[in-house]
Amino acid sequence: MSIDLSKAKAFLRIEHDEENELIQLYIDAANEYIAGACGAEVDMDSARAELIACMLVSDFYETRTAYGSGSYARSISTMLTQLELETLAKGEGE
Repeated sequence: MSIDLSKAKAFLRIEHDEENELIQLYIDAANEYIAGACGAEVDMDSARAELIACMLVSDFYETRTAYGSGSYARSISTMLTQLELETLAKGEGE
């Protein structure tokens, strides 16, 4: 697991507990998104995976539309690509 509820809420600067279930759903979706994009063997405890998860949760939280914002920051795409390539390289090395 890359981030927990308290880390996500700190990143979002949220102090109340009313949306904990929603934020946890976003955390779970972000983790699944990262694993799906990079492969099951991705290091979810790396700093990049944690930052990507925080950024995705923030995007999900801030853009609550049927289709989301449609585009993520270039840094998210770049970090996902790096993690994907590293994960693929690990799989080939085994």
